[in-house]
Amino acid sequence: MVLHSTELDYRYPTPTSPGCSSPERAVTGQAVEPKQGLPSKQANKHPNTPITPGPALSNQAAFARNALIPASLSYNSESTSQVHTPVVLIPPLPAECRPSEYITFKDNQPPSPQKRKRMETASVAKPPIQSKDQRALAEAASGNLQTLIEEVFEADELASNEPSSLTTTGIPSHFVWADQDDMQIRLLAPATLVKLDSCLQKAIAAGRSGDISVDDAFRLQELCAKDLRFVQSSELSIDTSWDTDEFSAWLQRSAVAEAVMRSARTMVRLMIGFREEKKLCSEEVLQNVVDALNKVSTSCIIPLIEIRPKEAGLEMFALASAHSKEIGQLLYQVNRLMRMLVELLDKVDIAEEIITAMEFLAIRILFVENAQSEKESVLEIQKFEGLRRAAMDAICGIFSRYAEQRAFIFDEILTSFQKLPTKGQNARQFRLSDNTSIQLVSALIMRLIQTSAAPSRDLAAVSKAQSARVRNRKKSGPNSSDTEEGSFSDTAANAEESEAPSAELDDDTRETTSQRLAKEANALNDSAAKDAQYVVRYLVQRALTASKTGDQPHRHLLDMYAEDLLSVLGNPEWPAAELLLRALMVSMISITENKSTAPAKNMALELLGLMGSAISELVATTQSHSRSMENQDSSSSGYLRQLFDDYLDGSLDTCELTNWDGPYRIVMEYLASADSDGLPTRSAQLYFLMQWTRAATSIPSTADAKRISLLGQLRKMLRSRAWDPADTMGPVTKGQCRLAYALTVLSMNFCRQFDSVFKILLDSITSEQTTVRTRSLKSVTQMLEKDPSLLDRARNVKGLLIKCTTDSSPMVRDSTLMLIGKCIQQRPALEQDFFKPIILLANDPTVSVRKRSMKLLKETFAQNKRSEVKVIVGECLLQRSNDLDKGVSEMATQILEEVWFAPFWKYAEKADNMPTEDRIALKEQMDLLVNIAQGNDAVCSALVSFLQNMLAVNAKFAEHNLKVCRMLVSTAFESIIDPEARSEGMEQRHVVQTLTIFARASAHLFSAGQVQCLQPYISNLSNPEDFSLLRSVVVIFRCVLPTIPTVQQSLLLEVQQTLFNNVSKLGKMELDEVAACLWTMNGVLNNPDKLVRLVASVIKGLQKLDGKDLLDASGKEDTRRARKYIQIAGAFGKHCNLEGHVAEFQATLAGWKGRSVSGMIVSSIGSFASKKQPLPIRIDALNSIGLICQTSPLLFNQAQISDVFQQALTEGQPDIENIVLSNFRDFFTMQEAQASTKNETHQADGMAVANGKLGGSMKASESDGASALIAQRFLHNILSIAVASQDASALTATEVVASINRQGLVHPKESGPALVALETSTNPAIADIAYHAHSDLHQQHESMFEREYMRAIAEAYRYQRDIVQDTLGFRTWPYTSKLHSTFEIIKSSKSKYQKKFISNFCSKIDFDVDKLDVSGEVPTSLQFARFLIENLAFFDYGRTDELLHTISCMEKVVADTGAGISHSINTDVFHVSVDSILGDSEGRSAATEPATSHEPAAAGDVGPERLRQLTTASIILSCLWETRTYLRRLYGLGSSQQRRESKGNGKSKDVNRPPSKVQGISGDKLVAAIAERVASLKDRESMLKQCQEFVDLLSVDRELKVAAEGEEGGAVRPWTPSGDEAGSPVPTSGGSRGPLKRKRSVSVAGTPHKKRGRPSLGRRRSSRKSIDEDENWE
Repeated sequence: MVLHSTELDYRYPTPTSPGCSSPERAVTGQAVEPKQGLPSKQANKHPNTPITPGPALSNQAAFARNALIPASLSYNSESTSQVHTPVVLIPPLPAECRPSEYITFKDNQPPSPQKRKRMETASVAKPPIQSKDQRALAEAASGNLQTLIEEVFEADELASNEPSSLTTTGIPSHFVWADQDDMQIRLLAPATLVKLDSCLQKAIAAGRSGDISVDDAFRLQELCAKDLRFVQSSELSIDTSWDTDEFSAWLQRSAVAEAVMRSARTMVRLMIGFREEKKLCSEEVLQNVVDALNKVSTSCIIPLIEIRPKEAGLEMFALASAHSKEIGQLLYQVNRLMRMLVELLDKVDIAEEIITAMEFLAIRILFVENAQSEKESVLEIQKFEGLRRAAMDAICGIFSRYAEQRAFIFDEILTSFQKLPTKGQNARQFRLSDNTSIQLVSALIMRLIQTSAAPSRDLAAVSKAQSARVRNRKKSGPNSSDTEEGSFSDTAANAEESEAPSAELDDDTRETTSQRLAKEANALNDSAAKDAQYVVRYLVQRALTASKTGDQPHRHLLDMYAEDLLSVLGNPEWPAAELLLRALMVSMISITENKSTAPAKNMALELLGLMGSAISELVATTQSHSRSMENQDSSSSGYLRQLFDDYLDGSLDTCELTNWDGPYRIVMEYLASADSDGLPTRSAQLYFLMQWTRAATSIPSTADAKRISLLGQLRKMLRSRAWDPADTMGPVTKGQCRLAYALTVLSMNFCRQFDSVFKILLDSITSEQTTVRTRSLKSVTQMLEKDPSLLDRARNVKGLLIKCTTDSSPMVRDSTLMLIGKCIQQRPALEQDFFKPIILLANDPTVSVRKRSMKLLKETFAQNKRSEVKVIVGECLLQRSNDLDKGVSEMATQILEEVWFAPFWKYAEKADNMPTEDRIALKEQMDLLVNIAQGNDAVCSALVSFLQNMLAVNAKFAEHNLKVCRMLVSTAFESIIDPEARSEGMEQRHVVQTLTIFARASAHLFSAGQVQCLQPYISNLSNPEDFSLLRSVVVIFRCVLPTIPTVQQSLLLEVQQTLFNNVSKLGKMELDEVAACLWTMNGVLNNPDKLVRLVASVIKGLQKLDGKDLLDASGKEDTRRARKYIQIAGAFGKHCNLEGHVAEFQATLAGWKGRSVSGMIVSSIGSFASKKQPLPIRIDALNSIGLICQTSPLLFNQAQISDVFQQALTEGQPDIENIVLSNFRDFFTMQEAQASTKNETHQADGMAVANGKLGGSMKASESDGASALIAQRFLHNILSIAVASQDASALTATEVVASINRQGLVHPKESGPALVALETSTNPAIADIAYHAHSDLHQQHESMFEREYMRAIAEAYRYQRDIVQDTLGFRTWPYTSKLHSTFEIIKSSKSKYQKKFISNFCSKIDFDVDKLDVSGEVPTSLQFARFLIENLAFFDYGRTDELLHTISCMEKVVADTGAGISHSINTDVFHVSVDSILGDSEGRSAATEPATSHEPAAAGDVGPERLRQLTTASIILSCLWETRTYLRRLYGLGSSQQRRESKGNGKSKDVNRPPSKVQGISGDKLVAAIAERVASLKDRESMLKQCQEFVDLLSVDRELKVAAEGEEGGAVRPWTPSGDEAGSPVPTSGGSRGPLKRKRSVSVAGTPHKKRGRPSLGRRRSSRKSIDEDENWE
């Protein structure tokens, strides 16, 4: 109407819609906005085109909507972007006009010359206004298309009219021949199809498709349709067994199929250009196109993609790879046809059958497994990924246009999820704009979620009509109807028409506007949220039923999907990632807060840690972006940086984000611009627009005019599905967009839950489930790596970690160490807090924990400057260098080498040129070694072993280490000579003592001059420190002097003489070293006469003192001389082999005619070892005899010596016992070392030593005989000493027993029970030695040792009762079985072995009530049974079937023995007989008060002894039942589960898995319940009460009652299989012990059945509460 009332120089004709007779009639019709995609900011706007409904035909609605979409929206969008439009000036309306007759086209700015350029173009049906050049190009395109079509038609007519001339040369070039079923068919030539497609595209783009008549287009489509018949009737499937000829024939058919795909593409192009013509857009034609595409894809493309170069398809892979170029062309055409169909989907409504077919095809293509590498692919990987993307676009197009298909699409995608690969490069092939890759299905789901939040396509048209009605109501006045709706629309319309809001709007109107807009945005968000929750719920539920190590991939797929979402969290092109992550986070938090299983919580904690880390990483990345924009002059950049600074400070206001020029606007501008990398961002724009609207409407309403304008703008664009701002903004860079988007995401709910996630992870560290604690620690570690500031924000982290270092689980301790390492790395000041726990964990029983601790100690050593810390670290690593685990010892040795020696390797060749700071470092290193050498003997011994390993010939850096050690020795000598060179507080004797370690490690580290410097220190012995110096110097002399050829003999003689002169002054330790040194020097000087004279003089002195009464107080000097003689004799008898000097001794000692010098020395000392001598002399005598016997093992065989040792071991003197045992231990240690050295020598020479003896000498040596004698004669005494106390003598005895067993000197059963008992010792050293010895015996003699276990259990109880004085079967904090070490060893055997042990163990609890010894306050039988029961309660069961077997055995004991006990209590204590029961039942019904309480007089006849006997028996069985109930609750074994396991006969996979404990159940209540029952023996009343409760326990089947009340099928009794005894007869509670049928047996979950004919017991059933039901163990 406006156009007809306006004078214009030129006006295009108004197109006439069907059913309209005039343009005026068309204009006055109702306007409906065309369905089109979200255009960019620069896109042209087209006015609404009127339409009048036509006849009711098939697909009428579809054709009517298609007519709205202009043909001028071409396939090539570039040409339409340059169209110029005329300016239309509309004069003001006259006063008398009626506004209701007009439709308002709104503009957000007042008319101005600049705004007039934004006027809308002419009618949609009109071709765009073109310049002269464009018009010429359009006419040329139209002419070329018409010419080509005419040529094709002429060629077709020629071929049809003259069939006789159908030859290859006679047919024009527009057609080709194809063979099919022994006949030839005519097809459009590929070149012709290429030209047709190109010309059609250009004509449609130029808006000249109307130049072609519908009939011509239809005829052309028919020609192309004929080509489709070839594909439909051809065999295109591939067989991997084909040979070359068959594959060549298939290649020919595939070439024709490629041409057919071109024809199909031309057909689809015609449908797009003539989509308003039903004739060209028939369902049949489109169905044929989709069928052809489906057949080519499924028969050709997909099989070729799935072929791999494996044995089955190797030949076909080679053939296909050789023709990859030809096959690639077919894939290219399929890809283009798929994309053409996607374009058609966006413009035309399609029948449901066709939509379904496209969905199935697209989804199948999406989930085809692509090759992992190009070598395994026939085609290039990315070529097929292009087809995948086309399939994804098709799915998204269908999802967007057809809402009824959405549920089906989600279901198909999710059910196909398990087909996705979880490993390899092909898992993530969808490349994003930032060059990262995600799974294509992840991108697809995000696009679908974003589409779910898009407004309806009809919303824009509704909005236009509503605006018109608002204006009519404004003219009509305020009393018009629909007041509320009118207010909202009126406000929005005014906001759209002008940038300045109307001042006349009241508060109610503004509130209504905000609420209505919020309602619309929330409805869109809810739609997307429901779809997101559906996807997440499906994936989580599948993942909960799978594991990472299982066959099903759902667990891996959930992780990969979460990782994909997190990787795009900061990408503005995928805003739906935040919503999906939010749904996933809610699901994971719900799992952690509910009583879920440990695997479920582990999954939740892992994903929560992953999400928390991603949030921290987003903040860090955003900080980096913000800093990189500091030098930009853009005002937007400065504004965004300021907002981010406010966010970091916690002062960011949401209003700042939602402002019109805020971050939301910047992101929208970027998404609408060309800088968005051409990705499909239409759904992202609409989704983000919805999020902006929600954020804006969530702010409390104000009277701000900017806010009203903002709401109006958002409402307009939300309803029009287009980003069309009223004003313009400058260009937005990618960095600005990323920063702006990060600000919006960080303010959304997902990121705002960061603190809650971290708190959940911290709380889970204290969980009772081991794996949960481990997983939470790893997740916290992951988050701290991304955000170290969490350590400052969470103050309780340090305390939690220190507590976790003492956790019972190795996994928890290992994870704790990992987290501690991260904390120290981020906050070095925390090192002093965590240092002690790290040191303690270096001695952890678990190898992995020790290794991780050593890694942390290495970092601590390198970063710490404090010498005391380095000393502790060095001592700890030295101990680990001798670790039993080879990996640990090698790692410790390597660390020490790296931190001690490696820094000085570079100066190995030029020590004199070492810089001053390095000399200082070398001196500090020597000081460190000196401080370490002051430790205990174990540390010094470990240091010697370490240095020997470093200097060994086979060491990798032996030469470098040798030179460094020489440098350290030289530095030490400088400290000895020059007091000023020593560090403050370091004494000279400490340095010399350290040099002894180097000397013992390698004598080649010393020079002759250095040794000569030590001579003065052996002469002066004026104070105690001098003796310490002498001992160290003597060790150095002993090790070094024989290896230095340049030492002068005079020096050796002088040293020798000095040592001889000082022998009488030396103590025991110095004497031992001097004797060894003198014998070593004798090997160089070869002058044994002095040694002979010294020993002979000592023997003479002993002979003089023999027979004297040394107990007399007046003989103190004789006692002193006797002890000195004995010590000298023992030291020189041990170290000096004087057997070759018998003649000299015979000449010196008158009357001695023996042949053994060592025997003579022992005989001289032997008399001083008798009981008649003082204790100090006896100790010295026994020690000296032992020392001499170690080097002369034959002496052990002498009866006199054996009697001396036997007497010492049996008289009960701990000091004497320890001396003898120490000598035995040293002797056995020496024998083991020699055997080990011999084996290593044989192996080095290539001689394999089998079983320790074969391959070597079969002749027993002196040492072998002595070892056997000691083991056989003294083992009983040694075992008695070991189990008699927990002091030093017991420890030494335990070491001897372990050594005897390692050498296999006795039968395992002789020491096995004692080792089991010693494992329960409270002395950790004794328990550890016994455990390892027992473990070795069990592995070597498992079947033989089996019979001794029950005797060993009794021995362990006796040891606990008599020695430890604690008969309980557990240790507290945490509750642990005292026999847990034994059970751990047994768990290493097969399941049958373990079950037999459990059966025997439970049988030890059983008893005969008539033989029970009930003497004592707490009878011994009760204490022993309690010990066994409590051990059963706190065993760590390794498998579910073992636990079930244990419960079954416990129930069997209660059933077998308890029935008789219950009967005896009823008859002997309560005098319940059958006659009394029957008489009582006549006057009392079963529902009345049960007669369970008996008067005290009724039990008055029972004797105290009998009552105590029956009470003790009932206590044992009641405690056993309490423990059975506790185990079922602790491991969550309900009746149904036990019944299910029992039916599986142990074959279920679940029974082989470790049982999982229920969270929150401890042993406190069980321990209290057992203690309470044991205490019932204190008086008669308590005993009667206990007996009554036991009778009730066996009389009432409580669990059957519970099942009947609360479970289906409660009448079926659950029961536990008992292994071999499962079928054995079980007595009931009331009758004889004879065999009964299975149906009368006791159940797993219940108590024994009551015997028939016992109504009185039946009356008790209803009054008693179930133990299992009411005892809350939690």
